[in-house]
Amino acid sequence: MLDSASAQFHAARIDCALQERTIGPPSLFKHGHWMAFYLETGQAVAITRDSSYEMSGPAVLWVPLSDDTRLKINAGSVGSYLLFSDRILGDAIGTVIEAAELRLFAQQPVLLSFDRGDPRSAQLDNKFERIIAEVRRAGFGGEIAISAYVRLLLVLMWRSVDSETAERDTIGHRRAELSRFRNLVEAHFRARWKATQYADALGLTYDRLHDLCVRSLGKPPALVVRERSFHEAQILLQRTSLSADRISAILGFSSASQFNHFYKSMSGETPGAYRRALLALSAESRQKVEPRFSDWP
Repeated sequence: MLDSASAQFHAARIDCALQERTIGPPSLFKHGHWMAFYLETGQAVAITRDSSYEMSGPAVLWVPLSDDTRLKINAGSVGSYLLFSDRILGDAIGTVIEAAELRLFAQQPVLLSFDRGDPRSAQLDNKFERIIAEVRRAGFGGEIAISAYVRLLLVLMWRSVDSETAERDTIGHRRAELSRFRNLVEAHFRARWKATQYADALGLTYDRLHDLCVRSLGKPPALVVRERSFHEAQILLQRTSLSADRISAILGFSSASQFNHFYKSMSGETPGAYRRALLALSAESRQKVEPRFSDWP
């Protein structure tokens, strides 16, 4: 078994040989909030809080972790798993225009099975081999590399989901409009677009966009955009040493004072106070208060 020492991810290859194996807490939860399990050959069952997933290799499972998650892998089965934090997943999602849809896709369990001759099976072999190799290397840039592989894995699974299933999951004109709005927010929140600009880009009246957001999210569109900027600000304050001036420029504010006023209006404290409070915490405590992947949208 090959393990990672990183607090952000953990990976291992499993060869059950002649004996069934069960994997569960604490081994699953020390390193992450999410799991990707690739079963190359054999049989396995993944048990979560809400469901169980019977797998026959080759198959891949993407699932959020809970205290109830277990992997039961039959004798003679071979596979690999990757556990990772919200931080890794957030970096993998990124800020490209499709990020909002990919974010929504990633928040649900996904199980896909393939024929051994399916080209996607070979792609999964390759991705998990490279993940294990990256874990073994344990070198500089490992977190960036794992985030990149998670993105590639997510895109592969996203493309593989049956179009009819995807359509059923996103049924309804309102949800389609909301998805388009979220995509635009990902693309333009740094440009400080106003809610009316989003409405114009969507071909909607402002009243229609306002009604859509209030009905679906319980908040007006302007607040959705502000929360996205605030979420990004927290990530930059915690993960980088960039100055308030630089962060304000990245997020499209005209000055550091405007950024400070915005941040305090959202959290009740200034960016500097937030960063000082983080520095006073232990590394473990900082990780617990780090902005979560699911905090937005």
